[in-house]
Amino acid sequence: MIFLFSQPFFDDYKYRMDCDVRMRRALYDHFGAYGIGEKDPAPRPLIGTDLLAAGHLYSELMGCDIVYQPDNSPQVVCRNLTAEDLDQVRVPELDRDPVWARTQRQIDGLLSDFGRVETYINLQGIQNIALDLMGQEMYMAYYSDPDEISELLGKITDLTVEIGRRFYALSRDISGGVTGIVRKVMPENYLTSNCSVEMVSNACYEEFLLPHDQRLAAEFPCFGIHHCGKSMEHVCEGYAKVKNLAFAEVGAGSNIAYVREHLPNTWLNLRYSAVLIQKETPEQIHENVARMLREGRADRGNISISCVGMDVNTPEANILAFLDACQKAEV
Repeated sequence: MIFLFSQPFFDDYKYRMDCDVRMRRALYDHFGAYGIGEKDPAPRPLIGTDLLAAGHLYSELMGCDIVYQPDNSPQVVCRNLTAEDLDQVRVPELDRDPVWARTQRQIDGLLSDFGRVETYINLQGIQNIALDLMGQEMYMAYYSDPDEISELLGKITDLTVEIGRRFYALSRDISGGVTGIVRKVMPENYLTSNCSVEMVSNACYEEFLLPHDQRLAAEFPCFGIHHCGKSMEHVCEGYAKVKNLAFAEVGAGSNIAYVREHLPNTWLNLRYSAVLIQKETPEQIHENVARMLREGRADRGNISISCVGMDVNTPEANILAFLDACQKAEV
């Protein structure tokens, strides 16, 4: 028996398409009244998935091993490189790379069978990938080996740009593997994952990471940043320097009003805490959704809200309360 989300889910597009149909139907069975899922879903010619945040392809291309599990997202095994090892890191030539060849086979098969490809592979993010390569050594390298870490981040950005170009050649909607909400509110957006930026200062972000986000924003002009950490406000000054930042995902627990003040023209997607939603009452959920949207509202920038990462311990009544609160919210 093959299980979600084992390696065939990611490497066998026919199996994944079958799973995708069943997943969308299951969502409809539970939450269809709120426009979630589909009653009669048609197969989608997709690589990756917009129903699971599975960020591993870029790290595997950079030499990390991947552990696949039947009931969990693939896990990246850190290479634990030191600063002294970084001169050995090479940007793979995608057309000669066996890891990319698995993705390319799927692309070719889908184009042959369907004439198009929907790409929802998680785009990961520059520092996230560096962290997969170095582990905690990466944070120390900012201070002890700034030239070496900067060179590594540049190599990762080179790979990221090349893959982004290839994905945009297939579809103008490529960021659903980072967060599903972007497909509904700004499908053309290129969304980079800055999950681990929560763990560095704004000064560190501006010195080492901002230039690479700027490069992505120049390459993909409709650009966005996913920041799932709970204090996005601590890097707002840096994010505000990203030219034409069109979309930002604001981690649960962040100071929403502060973020909005610094990003007045950006579409903000507010993340509701997947931990809190487990134990709150439906009344509290309604109150919190209204409060969050009120704090993030602005005359110019648009706003949305989503909850990601809920597990089997989340009462379905609370999920329904969240969806009801979103549907009734005044924005």
